Amino acid sequence: MALQTIKIPDEIKRLPHKPVATRLIRLARERIDAFMAGNDSVTENFVTCDFYLLDQSLTWIEQNHLLTGRRFCELGSGFGVAALLAGLRGMESVGIEIESNLVQQACDLADAVDLPTEFYCGSFVPRGVSGILELGRDVEHVETHEGEVYEEIGLEMDDFDLFFAFPWPGEHPFFEAVFEAGAAVNSLLLTYRGRDGMDLVRKL
Repeated sequence: MALQTIKIPDEIKRLPHKPVATRLIRLARERIDAFMAGNDSVTENFVTCDFYLLDQSLTWIEQNHLLTGRRFCELGSGFGVAALLAGLRGMESVGIEIESNLVQQACDLADAVDLPTEFYCGSFVPRGVSGILELGRDVEHVETHEGEVYEEIGLEMDDFDLFFAFPWPGEHPFFEAVFEAGAAVNSLLLTYRGRDGMDLVRKL
């Protein structure tokens, strides 16, 4: 198996946002700011994505007919904004997050915007990933143990068509390795890389 890089052009920054997406992003930012300011137990590695660029990237992926299906999974979902933006597009969307307090925040946000997006607490690493301990040896900020969360979801990792993740610096190879090991052929992984913007790969 191999991963094919798909270049996302800088021109996506000109793509418009639907009012419902703008409202979701603004509400999410307000709640994230309040959570960060008022919670002494905030997860150390919790940082926010460029949600506007994420929304534009999802629009570009749809406009260019890159999807092979309509199932979306956010890996390490935090407040679940990516999963909710996918849900706004009519995708069957879920988020997986190891921190239970963030799962609750994502569920509350989904209720606030009246979306049926589901969020699950657990590890996004599927069972049977060969060499997972070695792959995760230098990974500090994600749970590397194999989990049973896909059983709770009722779907396997290879049932999803598009994944999104915001890896900590240096952890992109781990996310790509898990994706390559568990996702279906022709599925997509979109990741946010901070100043470098969005990265998109397809499993071949």
